[in-house]
Amino acid sequence: MEQSYMTQKATRNSNLSAILTAAIAVLLLALLVTVSIKPLYNHFAGPFEVSAEALFSYQGPDGTLRTYVTIHPNVALDTNFYYYEKQEDGSEKVIHSYYALLFDDRLLLAKYPGSGKGDIFTPEPITGNIVNLTDAENAEVLQSLKADYPNLKDAFLPYLLDTTVKSSPVWLLIAGIAILTGFAIWSVVNLVRCSRVSSSLPIVHDLPSDGENLLVKNGQVPAEMGDLIENDHPNPVPGLQQEQTTDPSDLSERR
Repeated sequence: MEQSYMTQKATRNSNLSAILTAAIAVLLLALLVTVSIKPLYNHFAGPFEVSAEALFSYQGPDGTLRTYVTIHPNVALDTNFYYYEKQEDGSEKVIHSYYALLFDDRLLLAKYPGSGKGDIFTPEPITGNIVNLTDAENAEVLQSLKADYPNLKDAFLPYLLDTTVKSSPVWLLIAGIAILTGFAIWSVVNLVRCSRVSSSLPIVHDLPSDGENLLVKNGQVPAEMGDLIENDHPNPVPGLQQEQTTDPSDLSERR
């Protein structure tokens, strides 16, 4: 009895652990897939041809699903802002430069690889990712341009076109989704197996507390208790029967 109770308790704990594991695995998988939809979509379906009117309607990468785009600016203006990186020999190398892409009366700040080549009056179509400006880019580049050209401060769009990275690193996302998918499938299968094992075990009620006796099991009275009940009214012992009282009328008749 006690062994069956302990087995059922261990199975119950195992089922709870399996449920928690499966729930966490499924939730993590759903979260990663949700986060990965946009970069995966842009990687495999992009780049997308985007018109100037569509660019003007964007407020940043959160405002559109298509962030890996190809655009056609009228002019690319060299802003003379560059990002340097120190080399091991102490020299500095230009990693990328910033251009202002002109679309009619609006400007889009763009990050180009390498050093600037001066103004480009007949630029080719430009492909890049729509991203938010970093704090440094906003303070040191965009705000400086607005301060230098006050008449253009309302012309800049509030985001950046990054042409230095062709596409987002989606292979890590794909690997993560594959690993979490395998883990989620395993956890669900394990949960089903634990549920089957639990359903095959007999139902065992909680053990009685100290000082209590389990009198009934499966609707039957134990043999020891049956004997005890029968002995509540023992048969008379020969020679010890109670003597009957003699009626006084009988005595008078005998006399």
